[in-house]
Amino acid sequence: MEAPGRAGCPPRTAVLPLRATLDPFDPLSTPFGPTFAPPLPRQEAPVNLAGMLEGRRILVTGGSSGIGRALVLAYAAHGAEVFAVARNAEALRLVAAAAPAGRVAPVAADLASDSGRREVATEVAHIGGALDVVVHAAGALGPVGPGARLESYPAAEWQRVREINLDAVHFLHQRLAGFLERGHRPAVIGVSSTVGRRGRAGWGMYAVSKHALEGWLQVLADEWGERGRVYSVNPGATRTPMRAAAVPGEDPATLPRPEDITPLFLRLAHPAAPEPSGSQLEARPWIGRDPWDGLGPPPSVGASSEKEEK
Repeated sequence: MEAPGRAGCPPRTAVLPLRATLDPFDPLSTPFGPTFAPPLPRQEAPVNLAGMLEGRRILVTGGSSGIGRALVLAYAAHGAEVFAVARNAEALRLVAAAAPAGRVAPVAADLASDSGRREVATEVAHIGGALDVVVHAAGALGPVGPGARLESYPAAEWQRVREINLDAVHFLHQRLAGFLERGHRPAVIGVSSTVGRRGRAGWGMYAVSKHALEGWLQVLADEWGERGRVYSVNPGATRTPMRAAAVPGEDPATLPRPEDITPLFLRLAHPAAPEPSGSQLEARPWIGRDPWDGLGPPPSVGASSEKEEK
């Protein structure tokens, strides 16, 4: 029987095999071998982890399934107040029901539309009007494989994928920028991709849009300077519906679950995360690691609350 793991980390018995074969449509496979580092040895966690994100206000797009859903539940389990944004209201309701009571506010909205982005901003304004972290996890895959060459890529799909993977990120940020300014050590985290770091044939607009997202995050990091932190995180191949659609013949048991890759995302949401703004990071090496290694409790839980009382 597997020993249960804490939120955001896999069970102790979980072993993730390294991939050694070359798959032209697998973003983790290259002629030079796997592009990710093997998981580092598991570290023992501090005794009290439940409130490490207590008081943090976090918004996660794509929060109804896959990586976004796993992040919503992980953030909520560690004390954060989370806005879960997606189009499917019923799926969001189920996510909120799976989280600690009162921790998740579901927001059903289509981020590809201005009205949807306005709805998200209205919900944030109604509940405090401040954000500490925004995670852009929503994404569209579009056509992939041998039939997705740029010379014949469908125009409608090109626009749809761009609208969700890039335009929605930019225009939602414009709606939320004021709320982030009122947050404490605010952070913006973009969920990138291996093909967003190195383009690959057969990935079409998905790869192009993820490259554009990387550029957008770099510009934002430079604009913000000391005002906030900006990160790009590549989760690597993960056991999600999008991955299954992209590589239908793949055995999902060979991939980590969305829950397994949450430690780095948890760490970056902490106000004292030491990773430099503008960093391009990999989630895979953090599988099984303590996300709070070297970090103390957030100010709302620890010393700063004593300072406020004085």
